[in-house]
Amino acid sequence: MKISSQSGEKGVVLVVDDDPLQADQIASFLQKHDIPVVVETSGFAAVQAMKRLRPVVVVMDVKMPGLDGIEAARLASRLDPKPKIILISGYPDAVFRANRARVEVFAVVDKPVPLRFLVKFIRKALSLAPLKGA
Repeated sequence: MKISSQSGEKGVVLVVDDDPLQADQIASFLQKHDIPVVVETSGFAAVQAMKRLRPVVVVMDVKMPGLDGIEAARLASRLDPKPKIILISGYPDAVFRANRARVEVFAVVDKPVPLRFLVKFIRKALSLAPLKGA
């Protein structure tokens, strides 16, 4: 797990991808935009991090060995508060799979991830997050 050095009231973003280079690239870009980030490289680690850290937003790859992003998103939907999930995928059926699994997600973004576009989605999700203590 890599935690950014930035902190803030806006909440942490959890980035989950079994490709550490992809996860680090996304995390570095988000950090440059003053978004605090935690990185995990498996669905199992992501679920544990969600329980422990209560991220506001989770950016998660769909296809991962073991617990995939859709199943991890399903588990995340049981948390209180629920994080906003942004699924990323290089496969054209990601939206179909998420809909078929009846998993509530904030967005599905195709890989290669357009990072500027992803930042806009994350900022929107952070702005919709409930205030702490409210």
